[in-house]
Amino acid sequence: AALARRLVGQGVRPGDVVAVAVPRSAELVVGMLGVLRVGAAYLPVDPADPGPRIATVLADSGARAVVCTVDVLDRLPRAATPTCVLLAPATTGAEPGAADGDSPTPPVDPELPAYLIYTSGSTGRPKGVLVSHRAIVNQLTWSQQRFRLDTTDRVLQLAPPHFDTSVWEIFWPLTAGAAVVLPGSDDLRDPARLAALIRRHRVTTVTFVPSMVESFLLADEVTADPGWAASLRWVSSGGETLTAELARRWRAATGTALDNVYGPTETAVQVTWWTNHGEPEGGVPIGRPVANTRLHVLDDCLRPVPPGVTGELYVAGAQLALGYHGQAALTAQRFVADPFGAPGERMYRTGDLVRRRPDGLLDFLGRTDDQVKIRGYRVELGEIQTALAGHPKVAHAAVVLDSSAGMPRLAGYVVRNAHWTESDDEVLAALRSYLRRRLPDHMVPAVLVPIDRLPLTVNGKLDVAALPTPAARGDDTSRPPRTAREERLCAIVGELLGVPAVGIDDNFFDLGGHSLLAIRLVSRARAELGIELAIRDLFEAPTVAELVERIDDPARQGAGAGHGASAGP
Repeated sequence: AALARRLVGQGVRPGDVVAVAVPRSAELVVGMLGVLRVGAAYLPVDPADPGPRIATVLADSGARAVVCTVDVLDRLPRAATPTCVLLAPATTGAEPGAADGDSPTPPVDPELPAYLIYTSGSTGRPKGVLVSHRAIVNQLTWSQQRFRLDTTDRVLQLAPPHFDTSVWEIFWPLTAGAAVVLPGSDDLRDPARLAALIRRHRVTTVTFVPSMVESFLLADEVTADPGWAASLRWVSSGGETLTAELARRWRAATGTALDNVYGPTETAVQVTWWTNHGEPEGGVPIGRPVANTRLHVLDDCLRPVPPGVTGELYVAGAQLALGYHGQAALTAQRFVADPFGAPGERMYRTGDLVRRRPDGLLDFLGRTDDQVKIRGYRVELGEIQTALAGHPKVAHAAVVLDSSAGMPRLAGYVVRNAHWTESDDEVLAALRSYLRRRLPDHMVPAVLVPIDRLPLTVNGKLDVAALPTPAARGDDTSRPPRTAREERLCAIVGELLGVPAVGIDDNFFDLGGHSLLAIRLVSRARAELGIELAIRDLFEAPTVAELVERIDDPARQGAGAGHGASAGP
């Protein structure tokens, strides 16, 4: 209530947008609740995103104010930042003389936006999705009617705040009297520490992306003692394709079923669900519609296709977003009139290809465009291509989803121009730094491949099959391992990244590493070498030489290997 009063004092009114740039913490939840209490829509901003991207989102959103903490203030781009409202722990309590029941605004119109979340855009510009109070309330009401949280439940909050699953993870338990468990940053990135946190706080409900499930099952410390999962009563998976094999392995390792959920950002969190009662036949379906939701499987002429025939999925009903913020043409293109509903009703064209089974369950089959999912994030390849092509030494660029190294990754192909006068290694290193200043981590390609020209089909389109297979390699100037421990660490890095020879000076992330592979590296280092590392160690010391120096640091040994503590109820 105190934060809401301060926002009202800054001129924030119902229907406005207020950015919340707060790291994962109790203060993040306070910021969201304070904005909602005013009747405004909160815009989650990741303080770790590159400054230019934050500036673009703030400018596009027209945010009236930014709620942030003192440590984040200096990271925000000044030119694009509106009025800042600093959030301190004291804000969680009532101000002197303020009654607990004070309400700074009248009741909120359910058709007003509750949150604005930006996703990757195919044109190179992020697009913001506005979701109303009515839409998210339908999702939360269905969740509670279906799964019945109570005061004994504890929900693990894993999704980043700019990922719409976080809306469900935070507000569902709060509306049901349950607790929200907020992991610390090191817990969040390490399956062993996360499993220990689940055991310690007796977590009952959690949603993973399938790639995180895979990381759990590859961590020996997790699979050796399934007792950490004893408190779990509902576990779901979403954001990526869930395979029957992964669902089977999860049940075998934990004794808990792994359900499947599906929902694009344009429809409040989840619009389908499937309960895993055993071995799924014919793969894992995305399931059936949630309450007050209709699913149409249509052909190119918007005609329903019969069961067993592939069509595009259209979603109608209570959970549709209001549209794309400030993009009326794109909204009209994707949110179209529903010919099967009442006059004035809309349906959202998902771009997802599905097939309906005879029993009504839906199977996900792929996309109609080049949108992909990476570690649960929705990525438009066009936005990355635009960023790559903006470099002064790149003539043309293409980005594809590559699976040659086992785990899906983004591969960028760049055509050299006349300004590309240095060695490929020098330019690619500069190009990677250039991208990191402009794109979130999950959108930076794992590998960059210089080529003379983009292969095209006879129709003038990119011939993806003719692109060379990306082969990550170490720096020729990197020193070889000097000890048996360094040799084994280099070997683990090489095996995870598909790099034949890794030196102690090779940067894990420059070779194509990312957060989920970092989880695997930390787990294997612990299991095979008895080395206690946190994911943060790898981000701060990304070469084997730096890691070993950190491991052998007497000050670190004296302080212990742990980093941080989880924030729980």
